[in-house]
Amino acid sequence: MAFYPTPTANETRDLFTIFQFVNNSATGGIFFPIMILTIWLIAFIGAIAEARPASRAFIFSSFITTVLGVLLSIMGFLSVTYVYFLILMIAFGIFWIRLDSAKPT
Repeated sequence: MAFYPTPTANETRDLFTIFQFVNNSATGGIFFPIMILTIWLIAFIGAIAEARPASRAFIFSSFITTVLGVLLSIMGFLSVTYVYFLILMIAFGIFWIRLDSAKPT
């Protein structure tokens, strides 16, 4: 028989503790990183669907998820390592857009 974690009364007293239970106990700390990745993909595809260049869509989605990641990190739901990775993605996007806008020689 499989064991599935069930919340206790103390783990469901408000929305914050429910999210803590889902992130820490139920999914082993991987819930919010997967949510950030999903939001990044939706923002990236949405920006491309609006006929923006891929480099601008990359920066847009990286910036949005970085802001969300910082907020989640402040609340203790997301490791700071993921926020550093999102900041590196913004830096890569800036490098990419600079390469796209460079004049050919």
